Amino acid sequence: MGLLTLVEDRPTPRAVYNWRVYACAAVASFASCMIGYDSAFIGTTLALPSFVDEFKFGQMSKTHLALVKSNIVSVYQAGAFFGSLFAYGCAYYIGRKRSLWVWSAIFIVGAGMMLGANGDRGLGLIYAGRVLAGMGVGGCSMIVPIYISELAPPAVRGQLVGIYELGWQIGGLVGFWINCTSLRYSI
Repeated sequence: MGLLTLVEDRPTPRAVYNWRVYACAAVASFASCMIGYDSAFIGTTLALPSFVDEFKFGQMSKTHLALVKSNIVSVYQAGAFFGSLFAYGCAYYIGRKRSLWVWSAIFIVGAGMMLGANGDRGLGLIYAGRVLAGMGVGGCSMIVPIYISELAPPAVRGQLVGIYELGWQIGGLVGFWINCTSLRYSI
């Protein structure tokens, strides 16, 4: 038995193990890239000089600044918690694939809100955007592994769900390198 060989106790036709199964798992796993990215970039973003200047972090007391930063991070986690709870009902009633579209759209709206934030508008858009992005991430992180495991043949199910974790790490890497480059080349 070699690496990545198929082992199963009941015969399944070879036609089941085609590229489409892997492609569906890879596309669904792009949701985990957004999870990894969003989790990886926020810590460095809060320390970027341009972000600190835009939102006047230098004018805040240390305790107020700590509260603001912890709230920016925490509302994302709270959104993810509630998103994962609501995702169950959504997946049950409208299906896995449509639910992925819904929760991805919620994430995109949240990301857009965060992009619209600036010093004049205050931190409200960032807080609201982080909640929505967290809800989208929570919903997708609940649905994607279930979706992949339902479409995967038993012999390759573990490999395909592993693609989900790989997407999470790739998203984290992208988030890290974007912030690293932004920090290095900031004006």
